[in-house]
Amino acid sequence: MLNFDISTMRKNIREIDEKRDAGLTEPDSLEKIRNLSYGPYGIENTFDIYYPKNTDQCLPTIVNIHGGGFFYGDKELYRFYTMYLATQGFTVVNFNYRLAPDHQYPAPLEDINALMNWLMLHGEKYYVDLDRLFLVGDSAGGQLVEQYAVLISNTAYAQKFPFEIASVQFKAVALNCGAYFIGQNSAINQDFPFYFGETVTPALEAQFPVESYITADFPPAFVATASHDFLKDAAQPFADLLIAKGIETTCKIYANQDHTELGHVFHLNQKSEIATQCNEDEITFFKRFF
Repeated sequence: MLNFDISTMRKNIREIDEKRDAGLTEPDSLEKIRNLSYGPYGIENTFDIYYPKNTDQCLPTIVNIHGGGFFYGDKELYRFYTMYLATQGFTVVNFNYRLAPDHQYPAPLEDINALMNWLMLHGEKYYVDLDRLFLVGDSAGGQLVEQYAVLISNTAYAQKFPFEIASVQFKAVALNCGAYFIGQNSAINQDFPFYFGETVTPALEAQFPVESYITADFPPAFVATASHDFLKDAAQPFADLLIAKGIETTCKIYANQDHTELGHVFHLNQKSEIATQCNEDEITFFKRFF
């Protein structure tokens, strides 16, 4: 339905993101290993790793899943945000994954899983601590954080997928402005036809809504949104569901003190004090689970 317009949408969103980041510079306090490969799909299976200079032992590690409606985004647009996280004493993995419509569901989940397998084999060389592993994502990336965390924590759900799930665990996750409850009240491909395809099979339908497969083994979660986020209304119900399952959960709706608009994925703006506050809150939450 949206395929004909995706190239224009990508161009327009990129202009907004580049304007947001204009004038920013990369911190010189970090080691930056760029364009490593974790899979067979070229640039879409590349990633960067950042960690503080003079690091000599594995650090707690954050893996970031970028947003973009499943059709947009890349690690370059997330480098300032993820480098900030690394300056706070973490090893941070910032990666690309395959995008719709060229690659449809479950391609991003397969790629996340391939990345985790790579980190299991090679991560120690880059100061990745698999015993202190955290996952963060926003928008579509928030949905992918949720779904992959369910795959890791619910073996019955994992068996619904045609690939073997990596044997990793997450100490905690952070989900920012996420797209939750896909398929709960409408066909799963209604909002994202370019991602799920026009023909939805019974096997695919059985994987949604993801929330129905969340168990008490889901990792502790920080759920964030903003006063003018177009996905705001899903955040508190999602957090309430986690709490009802017995999962340690913090939910925050951030707002500007002057009541001006604070929108979708606000936390990526490294020039914004409220974004810094959100990111610091999530880091503080993660540190509780070291």
